[in-house]
Amino acid sequence: MNEIHVKLPDKIAFIADAHLGMPGDDPRRPEKVASFLRWLNGKVTHLYIAGDLFDFWFEYKSAVPNTAPKVVFELYNLVRAGTEVVILAGNHDYWLGKYLSDEVGVKIELGDVIAEHQGRKLYIHHGDGLYPDDHGYRILKKVLRSRISIALFRLIHPDAAAWIARKTSHTSRYYLSPPVVNEKSAARFRPIADERLKDGYDAVLYGHTHVPLLEKRDTGTMILLGDWIKHSTYAILEKGTFSLRNWDETHK
Repeated sequence: MNEIHVKLPDKIAFIADAHLGMPGDDPRRPEKVASFLRWLNGKVTHLYIAGDLFDFWFEYKSAVPNTAPKVVFELYNLVRAGTEVVILAGNHDYWLGKYLSDEVGVKIELGDVIAEHQGRKLYIHHGDGLYPDDHGYRILKKVLRSRISIALFRLIHPDAAAWIARKTSHTSRYYLSPPVVNEKSAARFRPIADERLKDGYDAVLYGHTHVPLLEKRDTGTMILLGDWIKHSTYAILEKGTFSLRNWDETHK
């Protein structure tokens, strides 16, 4: 891959939960995400996508999904321009594969990410399986990500696999229904964030809740990144300070 090396501003971007390709999706939404990525080009040194960029993603040895090709193209352009793009596996797109890493050039992380930028130590996680009562999900997560499960799923035709994914996805039914109680979701994450902040992090960033929130805690900052289904939110770290912004407001 030919890369264009330029001096980029010391600015970091974070998003989560675009759920591209979800059932009943607005066809204009992938273009919104793509336009955001185009806007980032030349503006940030790093982009962290904290899980569920896609509502479903599974790569075969000779076939890859056709979900949101414009978004994939803009990710490629970002990497080519010198931005390091890191995608964390979410609970919907945990089968991210070599096409995205080898051909598009993004870095894929299957767990959490620890990073240091602008003198700030950051902890980034999609946020799934962190509730104390998530025992069953944590077991299911290990099963679904096992080599045996992946090998068995590859025996299914790609079209059939996509159909199964659409039928089993609860994203559209849940997040396009009456709004979830944001305060309840935030309240459940506060003790999780506080425990992590005690480990010496300056900020913790999570997806998964679809709740946009930037909150100062006793020992650091908690950021819930929201989503691109209802909120179109993203976080920026610049000069050591975080801001949580709305893309629709940015591009009025």
